[in-house]
Amino acid sequence: MKNWIKLSIAALGAATLLAGCAGPRYADVSARISALQPGEGRIYFYQPKTANGGKTQHPAILVDGTRVGKSKMGHFFFVDRSAGTLEVTTATDRKEQKAPITVPLAAGQTQYVRVDIEGGKQVLQLEGSAEAAQQALADLRYWGAGRREREPLRY
Repeated sequence: MKNWIKLSIAALGAATLLAGCAGPRYADVSARISALQPGEGRIYFYQPKTANGGKTQHPAILVDGTRVGKSKMGHFFFVDRSAGTLEVTTATDRKEQKAPITVPLAAGQTQYVRVDIEGGKQVLQLEGSAEAAQQALADLRYWGAGRREREPLRY
């Protein structure tokens, strides 16, 4: 009986370690991310690790009312969309009738939406600096290849 408990604890520990390592880091795969199609732009959603983010909910992120994924602390994902002005919000913000953020997206352009935690809730912010966003993305892991609305990433 004691051996069974020890094996169970060891298996649980190994599974926890492997789950934390899922997905490649942005720094390792950024050069292999596919090029944009003509007339489209790209939006990266990313949530840096924070001390207070572990106990928050992770509501869906919506672009023009369509669910594109969920943010996860320490991870990123991206979507490609036709050029135009897009509205980005979380499912929680939509329920609370908070105004979405507006993301202007030109053909060939990349925008970055940072997910921060304020008051225990996710808050979306359009990142003004591509350099700052790419520095924040460098250690984050890719999250989202399983959703059909998100861009698949081959690595």
